[in-house]
Amino acid sequence: MTETPIVIVGGGPVGLNLALDLAWRQVPCMLVNQGKTTADHPQGNTNNARTMEIYRRLGIADRIRDVGLPIDHCGDAIFVTRINAHEIGRIKIPSVRDRLKPGSIDLELGPEPLQRASQMFVERVLKEELDTKATVDMRFGWKMISFEPSDEAVIVEIQNIDTGKIETVSCGYLVGCDGGRSTVRRSLGIEYVGKSGEEVDFMMGQMLSVYFHAPALYDVMKTDAPWQFHSMNPQGRASIVALDGKGHFLTWAKLEPGQDAYSIDPRPYIWRVVGEEIPVNILSSKPWQAGLSLVANEYQRGRVILAGDSVHLFTPTGGFGMNTGVGDAENLGWKLEAWNSGWAGDRLIGTYECERRPVAIRNLAQSYALAQDKSALSVPPAIEDETPEGEALRADLGIRTEKTLAEEYYCMGIQLGARYDGSPLICAEHGDVPVSDPFTYIPTAWPGGRAPHCWLADGTALFDHFGKGFTLLRLGSSIADTSALERVAEEKGVPLSIFSVDNPQIRALYEADLALIRPDQYVAWRGEAVPDNPSALIDCVRGA
Repeated sequence: MTETPIVIVGGGPVGLNLALDLAWRQVPCMLVNQGKTTADHPQGNTNNARTMEIYRRLGIADRIRDVGLPIDHCGDAIFVTRINAHEIGRIKIPSVRDRLKPGSIDLELGPEPLQRASQMFVERVLKEELDTKATVDMRFGWKMISFEPSDEAVIVEIQNIDTGKIETVSCGYLVGCDGGRSTVRRSLGIEYVGKSGEEVDFMMGQMLSVYFHAPALYDVMKTDAPWQFHSMNPQGRASIVALDGKGHFLTWAKLEPGQDAYSIDPRPYIWRVVGEEIPVNILSSKPWQAGLSLVANEYQRGRVILAGDSVHLFTPTGGFGMNTGVGDAENLGWKLEAWNSGWAGDRLIGTYECERRPVAIRNLAQSYALAQDKSALSVPPAIEDETPEGEALRADLGIRTEKTLAEEYYCMGIQLGARYDGSPLICAEHGDVPVSDPFTYIPTAWPGGRAPHCWLADGTALFDHFGKGFTLLRLGSSIADTSALERVAEEKGVPLSIFSVDNPQIRALYEADLALIRPDQYVAWRGEAVPDNPSALIDCVRGA
């Protein structure tokens, strides 16, 4: 029997992220994925600021940017009747180069701005990185056929797709990152709750997703080449997203009732958006269900854990789905390392659901609301008329579009403002907890949120100095004695590093002389001095 501490089922972005996080922490694991390769059809396109911070920590942020839209590519979302006709409205979105300029709002809030890079390309980078990690047993081309959990372990049976060979694996934890049709979740009998099945004109119901190559699209554009086009005309609504700035695109449109996505020719859907029949090479096409807002009623049962789409299904408005899943993996990685290293136990891992499920519920609600706003925009029948009436209709729709949909592209509160208030791992303070607004992020070191970012005098980010374990920040001119806390951490085997910053602005940002940062870069505690009972503090943050 093969033995490994952790088995991950599913080699999508969440499973790959969890495996890479564990490899970074030197924790052995096995990743089982039925497909022999990563995905070959684009899905998520936005790697938000928090996800890019995680990739920075793992050492791959630059590689993700290399496979995304070019740094100077226009970031705008443009609304048109058709690509070769009228521009109706435009939501201005900075290019990556603009986001990376010193003094930009992006770099004031975090060290890594968001990056448009297709999930398909990102998965390839993640897998290439993992293929170099000796601690990860990569089993692409294998499927999980059964598992049997007990109080001490999970016995998993996996099968090689080509040879039929069956192997039995014993692990301490099984993590199902196997998507919306999760075999792991269904085997446990865990259900989704929420909204599904609504049918309206756009971003609700059965949709068609088409990956295609069409360099000629650039020749017929009446505008500059943006990141995203949305067409609005009497034949229907659809969107086109630029994937690489070199002619590869993704489009999605509403399927007609009874249409079979696998047998229809998708080119007319593309031509309807473009406005003429340009040469198009279809690379792949598949249906998907929009209008979902679903969360599992359990994230963990004993030694079996679920993450990513296995526990939450989004409509892609806002780009929250994949990023929420990456956050799940980040939350799990350090807790599994603590359990494997022996400085924390099963109770620490048991906090995963109470921290991550509320975040998913918050993000799902916002994504669904944005999808409803987008669906509710009606298109007047005369929108394309070359008349004063048509011109007036286009102007009115442009105003309504920009006003209604701009918020989708500026959800910094969703990106950076997730909070774990109420978690037993957070040393709560008295007073009003900061409001978690989906659109606005206000940096705060109030325990339970992401540690505030700042740049240091040497040009490095404060985040770059956080350790793999806990980090105790000594801020300003503090001379607080931290030896008792350091001694207790050492006695309990809890990894703790000390970082001192004599900077009054950073001290003012954190509003305390000391701040204890978790291994996932969230604030666990802050204060002016080490508590009288440092052992209680360490036990709190490690879930003892």
